[in-house]
Amino acid sequence: MDDTRTNQRFDELAAQVHDWTESAVALDEGHFPNELLGDLEDLITELKAFLHENPATHERRDVIELFVSPEMAEIVERFPRVRRLLERAWGAQLTELLAEESSDFGGFDEDEDE
Repeated sequence: MDDTRTNQRFDELAAQVHDWTESAVALDEGHFPNELLGDLEDLITELKAFLHENPATHERRDVIELFVSPEMAEIVERFPRVRRLLERAWGAQLTELLAEESSDFGGFDEDEDE
């Protein structure tokens, strides 16, 4: 794959991660739908295949960064099945980054008191 097509494919996968995140964050507390979990598994498989096919242009950290957002931190906190799936797929590095992401947004009240 040439660089333009590779970057375009990466952008498409990034958009899919974003769309999945928007769908998941809109869910109410409680049961996480198996279909949405399956969609995440499929997306992870595609991302891993992409990394395998394009080691010269994209690194694992590029993909992990796609999952780091306040919304994903909220999803992982609310739905342990998602957290476990992401941790199995990408390791503790992702869950640590998500924990940092959620702590960055959790301390606003404390800052106002100082």
